Amino acid sequence: MKRLTILFLLLAPCTLPHVSAQTDRYWAVGTAVPGGIQELTPFPGKQYKYTGRLVEGGTLRFRNMAEHTGTAVRYLKPTYEDAYAVTNPTPFTLVRDSAASLWTVPLTEDVYRITLDLNAKTLTGELFRPWNELFIVGGATECGWVTYTFLPFTRDEDEVCAWDWTGELRERQEHGEPRRFKFEGQNAWEPKVLHPFTSDEDILQSTQLLTGGSIDHKWSITKEGYYHIRVDVFRETVRAEYLGDNPTEAPTGIEEFDNLTIEQSDNCQIFDLGGRMVNGQWSMAGGIYIVRTPDGRTIKTIIK
Repeated sequence: MKRLTILFLLLAPCTLPHVSAQTDRYWAVGTAVPGGIQELTPFPGKQYKYTGRLVEGGTLRFRNMAEHTGTAVRYLKPTYEDAYAVTNPTPFTLVRDSAASLWTVPLTEDVYRITLDLNAKTLTGELFRPWNELFIVGGATECGWVTYTFLPFTRDEDEVCAWDWTGELRERQEHGEPRRFKFEGQNAWEPKVLHPFTSDEDILQSTQLLTGGSIDHKWSITKEGYYHIRVDVFRETVRAEYLGDNPTEAPTGIEEFDNLTIEQSDNCQIFDLGGRMVNGQWSMAGGIYIVRTPDGRTIKTIIK
């Protein structure tokens, strides 16, 4: 009997259920939110962002579960009464009381960007103003780090906050930090700048970016050659495609034509290798161009 008791005590800890850690998730809920509920996008540093439309006069709350039932539901209660969704960093506490957790929506707009910072326990909100320009600059670019020579992105005609750049990125030993680069909101260093969240983040692996910030992180390349980069300055996303190293050879997926004529009605966007859009009614001479089709494909096109 004594031996059986000892065996039970040894085995008992192994039979305890495993409790897995729950990933933090947050939702915006209420009549101010299209559809009544929308999950926030997680960003590094325990930040969560809402980007999109809010309706004036509707209710707006933030909580940690999609459903409003259960003992684990917590709402973000602002420290101040009648706190606005457009605000400088405003402290909040997590509470069960949904009635005390309302945030005021001052206007009906499509460009609300709200950030929950769980480390600082603050909510920051803005009505985002689209940028007028965007540039790429760095040791991997042909312009290097020389002010006022930055290479311009081209704004998407259908999405005012989306920008495209197509061009060459190489390790250029004539420049400082020869494999690195970043994005600027003007043809100079201040005030608008976009960084990766970590230093030397591979642009082909990067999906999210940081607006501003006190640490001067930069992207880097692991492949030399031609890239197409798309940046959404409102949603703070970035996507890069590698187009190949040698523009004079046509690898798989590149279309080659003896003559190419594209009308404006085709709704294609055409860029030269410097990232500049070729405007108007296009009948192009021989050269290398980047064609962006309405379905989102990007094709490097050699025209003889």
